[in-house]
Amino acid sequence: MLFQQIILHIVNQMNEERSISAPFHLIRGKRSGQTIQDVKIYRLTNYFSLFPKLTKTAYDNHVQQMIQSNWLIIDEKGIPKLTSSGKVKLLNMPQLKLNGWLYRGNERIFFQRLSLVTQTLSHVHAKKLSFTPIQKDEKVQLWVRQFLQNFSYKSEEFINQYHQELLSVCQSDKLSKLHLVILSHRLTGYGVSGVTWQQLSHELQEDEIDLQILLQESLHILLDEISIRPTLSILSNMTEGIKSSTPLTDSAKKTSDLFEKGYTFEQISSIRQLKNSTIEDHFVEMAMNGTLFSVELFFPNQDVPSLLYDIKKLNTKKLRTLKELFPNHTYFQLRLLLAIGGDSN
Repeated sequence: MLFQQIILHIVNQMNEERSISAPFHLIRGKRSGQTIQDVKIYRLTNYFSLFPKLTKTAYDNHVQQMIQSNWLIIDEKGIPKLTSSGKVKLLNMPQLKLNGWLYRGNERIFFQRLSLVTQTLSHVHAKKLSFTPIQKDEKVQLWVRQFLQNFSYKSEEFINQYHQELLSVCQSDKLSKLHLVILSHRLTGYGVSGVTWQQLSHELQEDEIDLQILLQESLHILLDEISIRPTLSILSNMTEGIKSSTPLTDSAKKTSDLFEKGYTFEQISSIRQLKNSTIEDHFVEMAMNGTLFSVELFFPNQDVPSLLYDIKKLNTKKLRTLKELFPNHTYFQLRLLLAIGGDSN
């Protein structure tokens, strides 16, 4: 199962330094400082916010299945480790073209727009202007209504252009036949209803959650393709606000903006009325994403490159271990060092 292979991959990357709950928070896209840092230092940006609505019960069921399959063991402290069978299973995992950190779940909004525009133009083409919208979200309905009003959307020329752009982008060699089958079966048009995940799972003999991953992958591929092809003018306009404009989370961006204006750490904490620990999370995220500030600010009279070298030699990202070895440094300082010295993709 693809989803379980993803969990195995995350566990393997975390190298017995995080609990079995850590992959769950990462897959859900939790905005905590710990999860944000894990995403980067363990090079797991692909899977961030893969399933924002994943329940703990569903996740735990998958974990139990992997334990029963002898792919995973969990020690008394809740730390997971791959078995030899689990490592073999991981070797068979396909290379997924996902970029969860870039899109952060917004590809779902793009699909909602795509499906409603497709449904609308299909009915316009058939001269059947009365239909029940496939998307119930009022924000999506309003966006599509305003979007189409910017064009002569009832003209054959516009409908044909939209059709041609969609065909063109779907010809990307990065999309498999299975991607296209899933994508097309989930769309609704005049006289054609999109199928449910349960129906599609039965038809393709694949697990629902794996099909959902493949749909998400296909949307990331489509969005990447659209972003590099300016001739796809209609589809380009439909991607408005989908790609994250900053690598920072919204709250960290506000802290970053205040810091760039010259406010100190203490002043920012006071202005934003947030705990120091939360502002620390933001500075770690800023350091991790290359935001322009010098970490030396938090290491007065210390040789930061030398500290980075010492930490890298230890080959661990476990804060408790680092704190034992560097007792004179705060957890915040150690997190900053991991942020600027850790690998990222």
